Amino acid sequence: MVVVFAAAGVGGWLSGLFSGPVLDKDAVQAGVQKVLREDFGEGDVKDVSCPADQPVKTGTTFECSATVAGKPKKISVRVLNDQAQYEVGAPK
Repeated sequence: MVVVFAAAGVGGWLSGLFSGPVLDKDAVQAGVQKVLREDFGEGDVKDVSCPADQPVKTGTTFECSATVAGKPKKISVRVLNDQAQYEVGAPK
């Protein structure tokens, strides 16, 4: 299951949270945490960490890490377009 997260990504981009052509690390981490909680039903999500300087370019993929229900998990993220929309995969 993959959930597309656009609201914070686009909103952040429009409000200047993105510095040039890269995603704002803090905004992506908050977005990943929100998707895990709201769309995947994971109530206990902590320590979301995503790599910095990920380009706002269609097809860019990267992994974030998080603690979900007390266990370390990896979460895949894929940039969907040049408007900072991205999809968040299920924690593994």
